[in-house]
Amino acid sequence: MPKFAVYYTPPADSMLYQRGSEILGYDVRTGKFLPEENPTRAQLPEFNTSWVQQSQSYGFHVTTGYSLYFDDEDMPAIEAEMESVCSCFGDVQFLLTPRPERIKFWNDTIVVLHYQPNINMAMLHAMLTARINPFGTSSNMTKRYAEKDKSEIDPVLAHRVAKYHTPYMLDGWNPHFTLLMPYEGTQHEAMKTSLQNLFDDQPIGVESVCLMYRGDDESHYRLHREFCLSRG
Repeated sequence: MPKFAVYYTPPADSMLYQRGSEILGYDVRTGKFLPEENPTRAQLPEFNTSWVQQSQSYGFHVTTGYSLYFDDEDMPAIEAEMESVCSCFGDVQFLLTPRPERIKFWNDTIVVLHYQPNINMAMLHAMLTARINPFGTSSNMTKRYAEKDKSEIDPVLAHRVAKYHTPYMLDGWNPHFTLLMPYEGTQHEAMKTSLQNLFDDQPIGVESVCLMYRGDDESHYRLHREFCLSRG
């Protein structure tokens, strides 16, 4: 079954996007693979292509809605709803500000750039989740939660997954760019220093959100359509 995803993806000409895409070895905007040897990867200690085995398929992005299975015939309705949501805002700023610990290791195997959304970005996330996620039929989380022991599941998270196919929403939304997954290196501090030098600590002004698509026979997402956020 095909999948769609709602992501923030930086502009193609930004240093942020270029360096992030070089680490992943994939340009999600063009749907093309990048050379395995490049200047960004050369700055990472003992870089191994296996470290982007999972993160590469999604491209460089911040998950703003989620990645969901869906019926292809619903794509026009999804596009129309995204256009409607993005047109609801006036002349406001959508910001992602680096958290104090902006290079974050999760469970030692996932390395991310970690951000804090401003109120407008949080509202955009909430609206997109509420209006777009119901077009999904299921997700990786839907399947994972179905296999869990019901007595061990937080009822709030279970409700989120049942209704919106993800537990990572509202107060559980932690915007981030995933760089390495699974990271299997041993030089954590050296890796953190290298990434801090590659990515600056400036806030990101978000001016668009992207609808991504992955077909039945495809392994990687690619840009389907980009939606500019209203400026009044």
